[in-house]
Amino acid sequence: MKKMLIALCMVFSIALVGNAMACEGPECSAEGNFDISTFAAGGGIDLDGKLIPNGATGGISAAGGVAGGQASGHVEEGRVPIYKWTWCGPRIVGWKTIKFGEASASLNTTGGGFTQTNSYKFKPEGDFDKAIGVGTHSDGYATTKGRLDVAAHGIAESHGSMFGLAGQGTLDGSIIGPSPKFGWDSNGVSLGVAGQGSVGGFVGGAGAMGYGSATVEAGVDMFGGGYSESYRGIKWDDGFKTETMGTNVGVTTDITSYGNVDRSFVGVGFVDGGYVAGGFAATTTIQKTQGGVAAAKAVGSYSGAGELNCNFNGSATGYSQTSATTAEGYKGSVMNSQAGMNVTINMPK
Repeated sequence: MKKMLIALCMVFSIALVGNAMACEGPECSAEGNFDISTFAAGGGIDLDGKLIPNGATGGISAAGGVAGGQASGHVEEGRVPIYKWTWCGPRIVGWKTIKFGEASASLNTTGGGFTQTNSYKFKPEGDFDKAIGVGTHSDGYATTKGRLDVAAHGIAESHGSMFGLAGQGTLDGSIIGPSPKFGWDSNGVSLGVAGQGSVGGFVGGAGAMGYGSATVEAGVDMFGGGYSESYRGIKWDDGFKTETMGTNVGVTTDITSYGNVDRSFVGVGFVDGGYVAGGFAATTTIQKTQGGVAAAKAVGSYSGAGELNCNFNGSATGYSQTSATTAEGYKGSVMNSQAGMNVTINMPK
């Protein structure tokens, strides 16, 4: 009797399963996928120059940035068995589709830059009866930024990556010689050059599956600039004449950067990057007249490197100047030379 009961239960269960598979409804299956990408790039280059009698100046500058990324995701179907209770116990009579899940991603990238170079004539400051100067000033701004958000809930996964690169640089120079006009007796030259630049970037990625999310963001902003100005001037005072030549130079570089990762549950992410920067400024002036010579020079430089979330500021500013004073009816001269340079470095976090 017991064996007969077991056999009947098996036959009945098989019949239920067969009927359920045939009659409980249509088979269901589904999946979802997505793929996104972004790319941004921009920048520019500029140059300028100017000439005067026995003098010239010019410069060039460039800045640009690029950023991009991609993200994708997948949502898979999920099924669970359908049970029916019989006098023989629980039996699988079919399958039903459960809630699949959800996957999402968003990506935002920025890259580009601005730059300009301007050359000009100017009137030097000082006690001069006649004076003229030529100079060039350049500056540039470059940026690269990115943000990636991924999330997954249920039977789903989402992942992505991003990158960015930016750079800027400037170079300026000026030179001036003796005046070709009547009244200038000394010979000499004054010149200067100033340059700076920086480059930086990042890479990052994030992923999530099951129940999790992750956000990765990073960015590098950089500004740099420089100038070089050369001049000459002359002053008459009660039979004395002073002829002056000089050059002023300067550069500066500023960088701010950040990199952050925020994740929860089954979410992962990473970001890495940094920058390098440097600048220099140099000037020299040499002047000769009857019985006298004067020379002055100044050189300064800076450099720096850092990871994301480390900022940087560097600058170098200097000058060189000489003068020759002669007296009417006298032989000889009184010469003067001056030079100075100031260099600063700051890396606040």
